[in-house]
Amino acid sequence: MPAALRNCIGLICTYRGRYPQAYAWFGEALELSRARDDRHEEARALIGLGALDGLGSLVPGVGPVDLDRAAARLTRSLELAREFDDDWIVAMALGALGFVRHHQGRSEEALDCVRTAQAHGRASGRPQVIRRALTTVVDLHLALSPREAWTLLRQVADLTQHAGDVLLHTLTLARLGTAAHDEGDPGAAAAIHLRALGQHRTLSPPGEPDSTRLEMDLLCRLGRAYRSCGKESEAREQFRTALALPGADRYPKELAQAEDGLGVVTG
Repeated sequence: MPAALRNCIGLICTYRGRYPQAYAWFGEALELSRARDDRHEEARALIGLGALDGLGSLVPGVGPVDLDRAAARLTRSLELAREFDDDWIVAMALGALGFVRHHQGRSEEALDCVRTAQAHGRASGRPQVIRRALTTVVDLHLALSPREAWTLLRQVADLTQHAGDVLLHTLTLARLGTAAHDEGDPGAAAAIHLRALGQHRTLSPPGEPDSTRLEMDLLCRLGRAYRSCGKESEAREQFRTALALPGADRYPKELAQAEDGLGVVTG
C-alpha cells in the first residue's frame, strides 16, 4: 500500500494548501505505482499531479502553469481508470481535464469533459462529484453564455444548500452574484455577495486552506458591485478590508484585484 498511502497524504496536503508537499507525495506515488504495476494508484497519482500542473502559478509553491503536461497526465489517468472501470476516478480525471481544457481555450471540449464527469459521478454514487462538476459547468457557462448560466446557477445554489456543503454553496453564491452583476443588476449582486460572505464566515474550521483567498475574492466582488451602484465609500471599505486580512500578501491575484479596486474608487 505504499503508493496508496502517498496518494492519500498528497490529497490531504492539497486540501490543507500545502501544494509543494502534495506535488512531492503524488510524484513518489507515481514512481512506486509504476514500479509495482499498480494502475489504480498510478491513475490517482496522475490526477493529483495533473491537477496541480493545471493550477500552476494560481497556487503558492507549485510553479508555472504547464497545461500540456497537465492534459497529458490527466488523459493517461483517464485511460487507466477506464481499463479497470472505476467511475469515481474517471469522474475526477474528467473534472480536472475539463478545467485544463477550459484554460487551453478549448471550451466545448471542457464542457464535454464535465458533462461526462457528471454521468460517472452519478454512477459512482458519490453526489459530491456531481456538485463539483456542476460548479465547473457554471464557470464555463459564465464565460460562454452568462444568461444561460443564471438558471443553472440557481439550480446549483439550491443543490449545494440542501446538501449542506457550505463551502460549495458559498462559491456558488459568488458566481450567482457575478452573473447578476454581468446582467446589469449590481444591487442584486451586492445582496448575493453579502450572503456569500455570511456563509463563508460560518465555515469550520475558519482556518481551512484558502479561507483568506476566498474571503478576499468575495470582498472584491462585493466592492465591485457597490462601485457599480455608486456606493463608493462602501466599495472602498470592502477593498481595504480585503487588503488588511492576515496573510493577504500570499494571494497575488486577489491582492491585485483589491489594490486595483481601491485605486479606482479613490482615484
